[in-house]
Amino acid sequence: MNPPADLFSGALAELGFGGAAGLVVGYASKKLTKLVAIALGVLFITIQILAHQGLITVNWTAVQSTAEGVWTDPAGQTLAQRLWEIVTANLPFGGGFVTGFALGFKLG
Repeated sequence: MNPPADLFSGALAELGFGGAAGLVVGYASKKLTKLVAIALGVLFITIQILAHQGLITVNWTAVQSTAEGVWTDPAGQTLAQRLWEIVTANLPFGGGFVTGFALGFKLG
């Protein structure tokens, strides 16, 4: 018995594909976030050890002003908002994607 042809097209197919895509992206995002957090933590500890030993001097004011420019653009839009716009641009299956992303992020 063959499934109806319209089952694999239209809104139901878009929700299914959107959910699957969101699940994969959410899972990968969580794993990548963990790796970035570990790398940044190791980098910070290394810098602190080197500064404590007197091998380097860190201008934390310059670091902070540089970081502020990365997280928020001049228009006030945050990095997370810009990334979310890129990920969800031109997605007709946004509802399924958001649901799948949340589930994938939770599972990751």
